[in-house]
Formats: sequence, structure tokens, C-alpha cells
Amino acid sequence: MEPFLECPSCEHHLSMYQAPGPSPGERTAIRVASWVSTWGFPTAILALVALWAIVNLSARPFEPYLVVVLAWISAVLATVAALQGPLILMAQRRAAMSDRQRDEEAFRIAMNTEAICIEWQGMLMC
Repeated sequence: MEPFLECPSCEHHLSMYQAPGPSPGERTAIRVASWVSTWGFPTAILALVALWAIVNLSARPFEPYLVVVLAWISAVLATVAALQGPLILMAQRRAAMSDRQRDEEAFRIAMNTEAICIEWQGMLMC
């Protein structure tokens, strides 16, 4: 934890907590995690696969053997799923670090408040 900043007039501890901003990689992870955690992402994936299947079956097929292309699509989707896990974990790690720093600051403020209350209680008892 950082040292306390003190008020120049009465020397009580000041809280100057500001959460640090995310790095560019963390911002990207947060954006990706927020997109893939909505209903829009699986809906878009399913719509693209359905559209491809309809076009491939109704028009002149891109691939005469539909199973080969479906295997390719499943490999692409597996790769997307494998990449999503680490990105979501990076976004969660960033949120946990921010929460931890905010909790440390709240604890520091509570300690200062308790010390002031004990000091006032001592002054009232005299």
C-alpha cells in the first residue's frame, strides 16, 4: 500500500485513490469479452453457418461434399472458442485487480475513520 497523503493544515490522511487505466491489451480483452458474452455473438455465428448452408445447398455448391466444409467450419469455431477463454480470463483478472485496489482504499479510509473516532472518544472522555 502507498504512504498516506496528509492535509497541510490539520495533517489528517487524505484519500486520493484513482484506479489506473487499462493497458491497450486489457482494453481489447474487455471489448472482446463484452461482445462474446452477449446473445448477439452466438446468434451471428449460427446465422452465418445457416446462411452458408442455405446458399451452398440452393445455388451451385462451393463444395460438392458438404461434410468437408462443415468440418472446416467446426475447426474454425473450435479455434474461436479456444481464443475466447484467455481473453475472458484477462478481462476478469483486470476487474479483480481493480476491485482489490478499491477494497484496499476503502479499508484505508475505514482505518483512518476509526482512528479519528477513537481520538474524538478520548477527547470526550477527558
